[in-house]
Amino acid sequence: MPTISLLQRRWRGFTLIELLVVIAIIAILIGLLLPAVQKVREAAARMQSANNLKQMSLALQNCADTNETKLPTPNGFYPMNDAWASGSSWGAPAASGTIQYHMLPYMEQGNIYKATATWSWTSNSVVKSYMAPGDPTLPASGKTWGDRGATSYAANGFVFDNPNEGWSGTDWARPSARFPATFVDGTSNTIVWGERMCICDGSQIGFRSDTQHIWGENGQGRNEFAPTVFSNALFQNKPAVGQCNPFVFQSFSTGGVQVGLGDGSVRMVNSSISAATWSNALTPRDGNVLGNDW
Repeated sequence: MPTISLLQRRWRGFTLIELLVVIAIIAILIGLLLPAVQKVREAAARMQSANNLKQMSLALQNCADTNETKLPTPNGFYPMNDAWASGSSWGAPAASGTIQYHMLPYMEQGNIYKATATWSWTSNSVVKSYMAPGDPTLPASGKTWGDRGATSYAANGFVFDNPNEGWSGTDWARPSARFPATFVDGTSNTIVWGERMCICDGSQIGFRSDTQHIWGENGQGRNEFAPTVFSNALFQNKPAVGQCNPFVFQSFSTGGVQVGLGDGSVRMVNSSISAATWSNALTPRDGNVLGNDW
């Protein structure tokens, strides 16, 4: 009889109350861990975006050094001034395109660059370094409309315009901006690249090689072909997808927006920065000193 009683005790399972207690404990632990996991994932995405911006900033320097200090235009012919001067502009590689297209050879993407001819775009045009993992609008395929490679970064138009003639924005713009001569205020004090949602207010920014519809929609920052922002207004701090302003930069984390500077460094700009300091950091030759909030 004592043996049977012992076996019955061993076979006894959990009661309903005990199961509910265990489930409650697990739920509490998950609730505590989720914010930590989210923070880790956001930090990893932020770090990857910073690496992308650094690679782009360094590639831009290399690009200018290779082409007689000339910086690429936001969208146009480079390094030659126009189609006729380039000689073989209608073959591969294309003589015209967005700034990020012209940077491909310096981003270890020379094969894509060499295979692309004017008036066409290849299907294998996705460049991971041009896409921020924290961009909520980034297409899963990595491509925008027309099979063009997506990008989560925009160039600062104040750096790449013509300092003698002002902003032109056309495909015939001469690449007159120079490195480092254009950076009168200093390369470490001037923003070159910034984070921007790939799909913003209906427009999709990507990089391409052909020259049709240069102005896109409204031209300044809303150009779905040329990922360039030409506005010194403050960036949006992690806006809702439906509230994205296509004329300014957007941050992908609550802390602020990440930018690449002319000296190749990357900086997280706090969302509390003043409009004056932000504007001074965007303009490379205004002569203004950055504020203490930089």
